Amino acid sequence: MQTVKLELTGDRRFRPVGGRHLSDYNPKELMLVAMADCAGRTALAIMEKMRLEPVAFEIDAEGTLDTGEVRAESRFTAFVVTYNVTCLRFEDQDRISHALELTHDKHCGVVAMMRRVAPVDRRILIHSIEVEKQ
Repeated sequence: MQTVKLELTGDRRFRPVGGRHLSDYNPKELMLVAMADCAGRTALAIMEKMRLEPVAFEIDAEGTLDTGEVRAESRFTAFVVTYNVTCLRFEDQDRISHALELTHDKHCGVVAMMRRVAPVDRRILIHSIEVEKQ
């Protein structure tokens, strides 16, 4: 399995977690970086239109290979994108979830392209800083 993790930075860009550089990734991992980055940018654009601002945003992209190790002939058999968003208010969680669903299911071109390679599942994790009002 190949896995990459990107996080939103202060300049509204997604960067690899842990100080990795793009030159550190193998070509198959770079495909996952492209998918995670595209999904993140698309989600931010949708959230901006909805007037939502995430406090923190991480995206994990995993790809399962048909071989035990990375080889030239290895092919992806499945993908999972995990969206992990922290928002300020509890009330924003449903709208952020909707923005992420639109991103993954409809608007991200790289996710759509990867679906032609293998199935692309998603996980959505949303946390809020404020406690739910009762």
